[in-house]
Amino acid sequence: MGLNNLFTRTKGETPFFHTYIKQAETSVVASKYLQELVNTEDIEERKHISRLIKKQEIAGDELIHDFYIELGEAFVTPFDREDMNDIAMSLDTFLDFLNRSAKTIIMYEPEKIDDHIKDIIDAIVEDSNLLVELFKLVENLKKNAANITEICRKIVHIEHEVDSIFGDYIIYLFSNVKDGIQLLKYKEIAQVVEDATDRCKDVSSTVMCVLLKQS
Repeated sequence: MGLNNLFTRTKGETPFFHTYIKQAETSVVASKYLQELVNTEDIEERKHISRLIKKQEIAGDELIHDFYIELGEAFVTPFDREDMNDIAMSLDTFLDFLNRSAKTIIMYEPEKIDDHIKDIIDAIVEDSNLLVELFKLVENLKKNAANITEICRKIVHIEHEVDSIFGDYIIYLFSNVKDGIQLLKYKEIAQVVEDATDRCKDVSSTVMCVLLKQS
C-alpha cells in the first residue's frame, strides 16, 4: 500500500517531510496510549492498550517502508539521502521503544506503577509533541534554523531531567524494595522508558547534524 493511500497529503507537500511528520504524529498517539497504560491498574485494560500501541508501531513500519520506496525512486532529494534515511530511522527507533516500553510493563506485571515511571512517561509525551513541532519546520531547514535549534534544546533538556528522575528512582528502589525479583522488574521497566527519551534525543541530534551540514 502506497503512502498516498495511507495518509492524505496536501497539494505541494514534499513526500519525505510528510512522512517525518506522520511518524512523529504516530509517536504522539503511542505515547499517550502509554500514558493511559501506566495510569490504570486493570491488567486487561493494560493489555488492550498495549495492543493499540503495537498498532501504532505497525503503522510506523508501513510509513518507513513507503519512505524507502519513495527515497529509492527519487532523482533529487532535499538533502543527502543518508541523512534523510538517518532521520527516518531515528524516528522509527523512537516509536519502537514506545512499543517496547508497553511490552515490558505487560511482561513483568508490576504490582504498582510508581510515580517516577509516570513522570518519565509524561516526559515522553512532551517529547513526542515536540517532534511534531520540529518536523513541521524541517522542510524549510535554513529559514527555521533558530526554532529548530530551540526545540532540539528542549528535547535534550527533557532527557537530562529524565536522567535525574531515573537516578532518583534507582536509589529509591534499592532502598525500599527488598524482594530481588520485584526489584529487577521495576528496574527493567524504568530502564526501557528512560531509554525511550534517549532515542528521542537521538532524533533531535540527527536533525541538528543535518542542520549544521546545510548551514
